[in-house]
Amino acid sequence: MKQQNTSHSDVIIVGNGITSQFFALRLSKILGRRIRIKIIDKERKDADRIKYVRALSISLSTVNLCKSLGIWTLIEPHTHPIYKIFISHSESYEEKPSFLNLDNRVNDEVASYIIDEKVLRDIVSAETAKLSNIDLIYADVDDIKLETDLVSVKVRDQILTSKLLVAADGRKSTVKKQLNIKSVSWGYDQVALSCLIEHTKNNENIAVENFLNTGPIALLPMGKGTSSVIWSVNRDNVDQIEKISNGDSKLSIEKQFKNYIGEIIKLDNSGLFELNFSVVQKLYFKRCAIIGDAAHSIHPLAGQGTNLGLRDIICLSDKIVDAFKYGLDIGSTNNLQEYQRKRMPDILTSALAYDGINRLYSNNISSLNPLKDFVINLADSIPVLKKSLVRGGSGVSIRY
Repeated sequence: MKQQNTSHSDVIIVGNGITSQFFALRLSKILGRRIRIKIIDKERKDADRIKYVRALSISLSTVNLCKSLGIWTLIEPHTHPIYKIFISHSESYEEKPSFLNLDNRVNDEVASYIIDEKVLRDIVSAETAKLSNIDLIYADVDDIKLETDLVSVKVRDQILTSKLLVAADGRKSTVKKQLNIKSVSWGYDQVALSCLIEHTKNNENIAVENFLNTGPIALLPMGKGTSSVIWSVNRDNVDQIEKISNGDSKLSIEKQFKNYIGEIIKLDNSGLFELNFSVVQKLYFKRCAIIGDAAHSIHPLAGQGTNLGLRDIICLSDKIVDAFKYGLDIGSTNNLQEYQRKRMPDILTSALAYDGINRLYSNNISSLNPLKDFVINLADSIPVLKKSLVRGGSGVSIRY
């Protein structure tokens, strides 16, 4: 029988997405070589890799995180600031009886930016690769044991141990499955199209979202003549966007955003993805903490999924740093309970708010149309509320 090697670290992270990379980087920036981190990520085949450009919205709270890590100067040249946000509701493609105009600034700072997900991932990954206290292992997790004072993870012929396991392996988390961690989940009966368009008119760094009765469609600036489109539709209308994703038709998108983009020159990098709601019942289980998409999956209508996950890592890393400072157990129940107490209100408030907005607007109940328009027009008429909406989306008011 082949003998299994054992390797110990302070934290084991399963999953190597943006959230886990930021988490490892922040812990290392604060604690240096005092903390040893192992990241486990399953090796992906080329067919599994995302083929299209996915635009991420990063809020001011994420910008401040990047500044604290000393990497904002690397990231900023690749971002596209959003100066204004226009929100409307349409019963049809032509009529937009309600309109909300938001100045997207908080204390004279831009409240959100758009960036290509791959660019952000590559920058953060390059920074973590420089650190000798972070080891990246490509392997499947064969077994997990959460003991009284230790975590054991079996990968290949190796046993990895630590005081804390962090599940950061996305919506279909293998850690959650192995540990039987439950979530409150439901499907939206919606799919979304993500695509990149080149157009004739300068979009002037304006983000536009129109709530159609079949689902929201958003335009995000990615350069003077380039924008990202995220279009969510009910499954009954999926044929409509499948034609667009196959390059057969651009007319529907042009109708929505003609005033902002002119004519579409090219449509590329299209892909479809499922939409669902999911929030774990608890953000920890014994010595396992759950962050990012593994902890919560929300509707993309406000572009807050990544920012919500990064607020998780700020809170959890703060708890770990405090435990290190006082010589305490970083995976103790008390420590993880505090993480749960601090983060769950923000997660639930955000997830349920966006779920409620989607349910109100993504339907064909004609009697609700006056209410849909009233809500948007009312918000536009109250300056204090408009500022509050922008500040809420920026994430700077969240306390950890």
